[in-house]
Amino acid sequence: MAHHQPSHLAKLIKALNCDWIHFFIHLDKKVDIDEFVKMAPKANNITFLDNNQRVKVYWAGYSQVKAILIVLNTARQREENFDRFCLISGSDFPIKSVNQIEEEFNTKKEFMRIDRQIGESYFNSHRRFVKYLHFMDYPLLKRFDLSEKISRKIYKKINLYHGSTWWSLTSECVDYIMKFLNSNRDYINFHRWTLSSDEIFFHSIVKNSPFASNISHDFEQLSSPDNSSYFELNEHGCTYIDWNAKNIILPKVLVEEDFNNLTSSQCLFARKFDHIKSARLIEMLQEKYLLDI
Repeated sequence: MAHHQPSHLAKLIKALNCDWIHFFIHLDKKVDIDEFVKMAPKANNITFLDNNQRVKVYWAGYSQVKAILIVLNTARQREENFDRFCLISGSDFPIKSVNQIEEEFNTKKEFMRIDRQIGESYFNSHRRFVKYLHFMDYPLLKRFDLSEKISRKIYKKINLYHGSTWWSLTSECVDYIMKFLNSNRDYINFHRWTLSSDEIFFHSIVKNSPFASNISHDFEQLSSPDNSSYFELNEHGCTYIDWNAKNIILPKVLVEEDFNNLTSSQCLFARKFDHIKSARLIEMLQEKYLLDI
């Protein structure tokens, strides 16, 4: 999922490009695709979704989930039988070698982070995401004039959970998600009006599935659910994201000083990278893991 930095997206693809990976790239329909295609490597394992598949993506809107579902369906319609589906952004970069990534992906682990349950009886700050109607895909004025003004009943068929957008799931788990969606169209309709549905939509299905015990980061699997150290982790599934830095806009743009934290992390990827500010860090990662950029 990308919307800017065509030069960085090209580096990301080059760093990961190998015979067992296929890239399916959704570019926000609000941006011109030509520069991204021009700068990307030319290979048969790279698919840019065409204009009739692309979605105008808006922050915190259902449009993000819609785009992810289009990417998943495009990948699943290919003749190849993919073993795993990994959702990353155009601001990501690998922080492990391709061989290490392959080793982790050959497990049954569902790389996903679940931080909290949300619903009628859970009075945390994220409850409002689903308690009220939100109009994040509407024009700016209407978006903020109408959102969070109208309350609604929270979805009841499954418990709702909130976590980090980015994940990497086994094909069996993705099959389960798609079957659930085909049988529960009301779940999709509910999330059209949910705030940041990309942080809830897939997580709730997986958490209520037979694959829940394989989730890599789950607050309910802690020895103590009140363990604050869990929420200080910068590990979000298989992606390192620093939401804990102080006195800056979050998540932190990763730079040279973050190198040791990244390489000592168990994560496979990190975000977010800026093609200018993170340039030296990218070079350091390339040198350590012999990544081709």
